[in-house]
Amino acid sequence: MKYIIDRFEDGNAVCEKEDRTTILVERALLPPQAGEGDVLIYEDGRYLLDSAATLERRKRMEEKRKKLFG
Repeated sequence: MKYIIDRFEDGNAVCEKEDRTTILVERALLPPQAGEGDVLIYEDGRYLLDSAATLERRKRMEEKRKKLFG
């Protein structure tokens, strides 16, 4: 399953699931370098960063911003 880190609150990460619902994940369970907007994969009981998916997502978001604001 994939998640996107939306924000951090009180030692937890608020993560959006693929179905757009959210869950809270203890920040201690995430990779130390995980940040807002990163894509995570939950696999074998661990959260891993999906660097390729994060990069692709950031590129798409930047393209949308350029279309909206020039």
